[in-house]
Amino acid sequence: MALSSPRHLAAGPAVAMLQIVDVPCGLRALDALLKEAPVEILATGTVQCGHYLIAFGGQVEAVVRSFDRAVQTAGDTVTNSIVLPDAEGRIVPAFRDGVVRTPAQGDTLGVVQSAACPVLLGAVDAALKGAEVDLLELRVAEGLGGKALATLWGKVHDVEAAIELALRVIAREIDRGSVSRGAATTTIIPNADADVRRAVASGTRFFREWRG
Repeated sequence: MALSSPRHLAAGPAVAMLQIVDVPCGLRALDALLKEAPVEILATGTVQCGHYLIAFGGQVEAVVRSFDRAVQTAGDTVTNSIVLPDAEGRIVPAFRDGVVRTPAQGDTLGVVQSAACPVLLGAVDAALKGAEVDLLELRVAEGLGGKALATLWGKVHDVEAAIELALRVIAREIDRGSVSRGAATTTIIPNADADVRRAVASGTRFFREWRG
């Protein structure tokens, strides 16, 4: 998935993501949403499962208009999607820049994984807004067979609260049929071993030099 430089000055709180099963339809949807309203493409391209992923942001009205146009254009090839009208501020830098934060206060690791990237985005947004945890890493379909992964860190009760909030989002998406039961998983590791702490501080990729 390619990370894009801004072509519009579209500073704003809203972020949207679409996961499309057909690459030609994905590119057509990308063209349509860019023509619909002034939004900024955050990242776009193919991911390892053969899907086409689009992430963009901007002012709420513009993002919603572009999102609706993209969904209309791609039709039933959209396998999953989300609009965050007021995305938590750490989300975009985490997946766009690929920066891994060093664990700070606390001793507990929380992990969320989803086969649907937009579902993970919504789960992480809820977790970060509702609990005092650090977002260490957010991987969107990079080296994960199209899956998305987030690692959270903090005190045990805060991480438990964050994972509970993430699970509520996942459960809602399961009820909607957006993701199958078992396609999104979580874990909490209280009193994480020092080597686990060092491992997540350096990122979850096996090959550190490779990103894609």
